[in-house]
Amino acid sequence: MAIKVDLLPTERKKFGFDIVFAILIVVIAAACLGFYMMGTSYEEKADALAKQVQVANDNLAKEKEGVKEIDSLQAKLRDIKAQIKLVGGLKTDPIRYSNLLDELAFLLPNNMWVSNIKIDPSAKTLVITGVAAAQPGVRPIETISGFMKNVGKSKYFTAANIDSAATKGSVSVGENEYVSYSYTITLTYNPDKAASDTPAKAEASLDPELKVRS
Repeated sequence: MAIKVDLLPTERKKFGFDIVFAILIVVIAAACLGFYMMGTSYEEKADALAKQVQVANDNLAKEKEGVKEIDSLQAKLRDIKAQIKLVGGLKTDPIRYSNLLDELAFLLPNNMWVSNIKIDPSAKTLVITGVAAAQPGVRPIETISGFMKNVGKSKYFTAANIDSAATKGSVSVGENEYVSYSYTITLTYNPDKAASDTPAKAEASLDPELKVRS
């Protein structure tokens, strides 16, 4: 039996260019580039929006400050108008306000001082701010309580509310130091009685144990 052997060199298969694979590579590269460009664009847009938000917040803060300033100016204007109205009232109706102030001076205990008075004729209130100091056997808060009891016996004042009372520290009276309280009290008054009735000082009708001013 004869064996046939092919001694001729075999032809190597040449590498062929795959057009589909090439297109796929190009598509992937384009997609990557597109995603990169989109990401960069979104970042720029996000930064721009963040800046716009910051600007808006800054403007809003400025507007709020402006509103606060306007509110403060309006409050000062209302206070000035109230003071003008009060001065006008003192001119046109001096007896009423003189009686109120005389009554207040008589109701105050000896160790209680007034540093500010604000009268609002429309609300029929008198707001006092000041200091009450301790004295032997009488604490500041007891002094304020005594004043409130005095107000309850007044013909002019119909109500009294303690808006605030807090430890202030100490107050110097002569060579002595006394513990003190700061206070703000709102008194409601009857304008008709204040204009016609005699102040309590002339009648001396208050209890002496409350240590009122003589």
